[in-house]
Amino acid sequence: MPRQTAVTVTVATLLGIAVGGLVLWKVSRRRKEKVCGGGNQVGALRRSGDEELTEVEEKELHSCVSSPTISWVEQILGAEIVIVSQAEEWDRVEPLLKKELQRWPVLGIDCEWVSVEGKASPVSLLQMASSSGFCILVRLPRKDLLCNGLSLKSLAENVLNCPLDKSLRLRCSNWEAEELTQDQVTYAAKDAQVSMALFLHLLGFFFIPAASGGENVVVAWAKVLGKCQGLMDVPFRGRSSSSLGDDGNGEVDSQQKPRNRKSATNGQSPVNQQVKDPRKQKRKPLGVGYSARKSPLYDNCFLHAPDGQPLCTCDRKKAQWYLDKGIGELVSTDPFVVKLQFEPSGRPESQVDYYLTVKENLCVVCGKRESYIRKNIVPHEYRRHFPIQMKDHNSHDVLLLCTSCHAISNYYDNHLKQRLAEEFGAPIGCEEGVRLLEDPLRRQVRSGARALLNADSLPDTRREELLQGIKDFFNTETITSEMLQEAAGLETRICNESYMPHGLKVVQCFAKGGLRSLMELERRWRQHFLDTMQPKHLPKRWSVNHNHGKLIRKYGEDLQIELS
Repeated sequence: MPRQTAVTVTVATLLGIAVGGLVLWKVSRRRKEKVCGGGNQVGALRRSGDEELTEVEEKELHSCVSSPTISWVEQILGAEIVIVSQAEEWDRVEPLLKKELQRWPVLGIDCEWVSVEGKASPVSLLQMASSSGFCILVRLPRKDLLCNGLSLKSLAENVLNCPLDKSLRLRCSNWEAEELTQDQVTYAAKDAQVSMALFLHLLGFFFIPAASGGENVVVAWAKVLGKCQGLMDVPFRGRSSSSLGDDGNGEVDSQQKPRNRKSATNGQSPVNQQVKDPRKQKRKPLGVGYSARKSPLYDNCFLHAPDGQPLCTCDRKKAQWYLDKGIGELVSTDPFVVKLQFEPSGRPESQVDYYLTVKENLCVVCGKRESYIRKNIVPHEYRRHFPIQMKDHNSHDVLLLCTSCHAISNYYDNHLKQRLAEEFGAPIGCEEGVRLLEDPLRRQVRSGARALLNADSLPDTRREELLQGIKDFFNTETITSEMLQEAAGLETRICNESYMPHGLKVVQCFAKGGLRSLMELERRWRQHFLDTMQPKHLPKRWSVNHNHGKLIRKYGEDLQIELS
């Protein structure tokens, strides 16, 4: 089939759009929180937003219902199905799918393949269903692609009361046939459509998103995202997989001699000896899934002052910018040196400054010269809260690590984070799980409403008890069916007024001791990297005390710390 590879790549791009929609939403929300100012103001804003959602929830969500007379499940299962076998067919349906993803970036996905003598062949059919049920069946080229106890069939029957035909005749039918039968088309489409219906049902949204955008859909989608916190962007772990560093059989390699690592902070080993070294991981190579750099990090171009004094090294793009703006003069091309035509804001204190050294594009731990990425020695969740004075020249703490060493370093970083969490009472966990707390009263009301809607055999006394709880919650003597539906979909989480991110709390605790104390946090992370990874190829003049003396001389120990 011509141009099938392009179709496959485009399908992958669409999946990226769906994930990207979630990421962009989260980034946008965080920026809005920053603009709102301090913690009390943010808390007030969130409370206001939560109350607004609660008050308009029923009105907004009911405006998204397509038709009150037709089951929303039936609408999803009865939506249009399109089969794509050629690139030209994909070109026609791609804009339709993109339009739906712009409104609700969620896809129901399934796939089918031919099973011969119990052995599965590469995937033959990819099914994708949007939130309206619109389904595309993509027939994939054979050469392009190489369980859970809760099956889709059982979930569809038990949750949606919708039987699925999972007979062997259909499941093992020829998915590479020239023409798919109508039974194959229906079977394949329902798998993707039912997954979308389950997504909405399990979140308590018994409706189909409106065909048009606007404020109603934004409110509804924000509520969906709120329910998905802690479930998005979670790495897959197989049933038999274990934490990073488990060698699969629970045994420790007796041939491996422990390293004698001394901590500069408390004299104890920085790594818990009970934790297995992740480098003994045998199941798959470390660093799989990391996106390596496609270009070198260091171009080792030089900037000079007007009098010829070397100022620093920089990348080629920055050096070229000074030339393009007419504020720099090209001195040489090898090495690439640009002399500035204006007085710089600062000069290095000596000619042995770290930022004047030439740096190699290799892993600073093992020396590997390919598949490397940037590593923040002081994690961003702490660095982001440092005062502006300590953010100058922070490229010192950005080093190159190969993907394997990067994964190992992150593994050890988690142990130091946990120790900091224990020392300063700054728990680590899902950010939304900490920021939002479960309200037992709202949870009780929601459970009662769902019991009243779904349990036909409730004793009269229990029914009256549940009804009274809902009446008390809404402060009314009469319960309508609309109120019951609203209670069944009630948001049970409330804003945690005392919420503070782990990184900010740790930085605040160090900042109480002044500039030297905060520099100790920076030094602790740098020393931790040296102790755990023992890098053999660090740039010259890299130091755990980098810039500390200069900060004290410039600002003094009595500097008023203002955290970002």
